[in-house]
Amino acid sequence: MAPHKSHDPEKYPPISQQDEEMIKQGIEKAETGLDVKDASSVSSNEGDEKPADDSTFQPNRIFYILRHNLFSKEISIIDITSLLSVPYTGREITDEFRDAARALSEDKTIAANYIYRFKAKHWYSSESTMTDSTGAHLVDWKHGAFSSSSATLTFPASSAHSSHSIVMKPPKWYKRTNEWVRDSITYAWRCDSKRKANRMTLVKTVGARQQVVGRYVQRWGSWITGGVLLVDGREEDEVIACATTCVMLRRMQQRAAERSRPGGGGGGGGE
Repeated sequence: MAPHKSHDPEKYPPISQQDEEMIKQGIEKAETGLDVKDASSVSSNEGDEKPADDSTFQPNRIFYILRHNLFSKEISIIDITSLLSVPYTGREITDEFRDAARALSEDKTIAANYIYRFKAKHWYSSESTMTDSTGAHLVDWKHGAFSSSSATLTFPASSAHSSHSIVMKPPKWYKRTNEWVRDSITYAWRCDSKRKANRMTLVKTVGARQQVVGRYVQRWGSWITGGVLLVDGREEDEVIACATTCVMLRRMQQRAAERSRPGGGGGGGGE
């Protein structure tokens, strides 16, 4: 993909030949949905977080984040709560459930009826705006240049979803876990294990209790992302759950790109 011809050369300098080759390689990998190098990278500190309680997790909303990659200008999210015939049986999302959700996302009629969507002006933009199906403005997302950078979600003054901005960041630069605070409550997206970066759990911490309030899964792949998201809307706002999942997927894509550079081994570990 060539850089946009009309952008400001000072704000958006031309990309190097090395970066252009990396982009081409990324698009090719995105088409396969596989990146073995990313799948096998781990952190030596994986698993040091206290397991969250999932005994009360009862998702009442099921979304599918449609297929996209690091260079996509749009990320669409569809509501498949009433469409899935495969039940969620608790704990880890089964492959059968994941594949049934993916099949629905491949139906063009269903996929066209998004409930939420992020849209950026350009593929190289670090800023996106989230709207609902009516076009109502919900969230502004500003993302950092690296997988370990902070990401900021800003809400309109009259927002029913949050009264203040949210800053998502890893507790340590090498972690894949991302945390944020909303209304004095800490939330975190965690990869389920060092070998399951394609499975994530949304954890809410109140006092000493850590409870599961969301789960996400996709097939293996980090250059291209998209998968099923389960949310307990009584415990976490669904708009924030969807937006923060998109942030996590962007980080996954950035890690894959960072590792494609010569000598690239950064971009966070396996937590």
